[in-house]
Amino acid sequence: MNAKVLHPFSKVPQPQKATILVIGVEGTQKKQFAESLLRINVPYLLQIRTASYLPLPEDKENTRPNIDFVAFLLDMNNSRSLTSVHDSLKHLDASYFLGRVCFIVSQANHDTIHCTDLTDVTRLCDSVDSPMLSINFEVEEDCTIVARQVLQMLEIAAGMKPGVLPLLVQATGQSYQYVSGEDVDT
Repeated sequence: MNAKVLHPFSKVPQPQKATILVIGVEGTQKKQFAESLLRINVPYLLQIRTASYLPLPEDKENTRPNIDFVAFLLDMNNSRSLTSVHDSLKHLDASYFLGRVCFIVSQANHDTIHCTDLTDVTRLCDSVDSPMLSINFEVEEDCTIVARQVLQMLEIAAGMKPGVLPLLVQATGQSYQYVSGEDVDT
């Protein structure tokens, strides 16, 4: 097992405990997203870890918990954001892409100031067959809705929904496509 690659079952999962790893470069509001996750009442111990990129530092003390789910934060106004995600994906075991990863995009509705093309992000999501969620950190309700969606995926990935597997949910899902307001016919 390559130590530089993060594996979903490198440790035995703990009952009633779920761990999410939120990855995003500086300025992607990881802390704010983590706080949105923590504000939601859940019947299990929720652990949130954050990182700017993968690979994670070596865990010499063997204290890192099993990572059940990975959420990548992308800021459309930060040119390093997409590059960091592309580089980090190389250090994530392919089995994570079976319903244990999502991409959360901020600033998607500000087309005129994008440093990154949204079609590049949707292509990335499609290439690893993982969902993309859009978030507006300035709207509290939006943060709560996205946090609930991520927690639902986390609960499934952590095995807290009997009879529901991440791969089953992913297989019955649909591809996401961003449509700007200008593309919608009225």
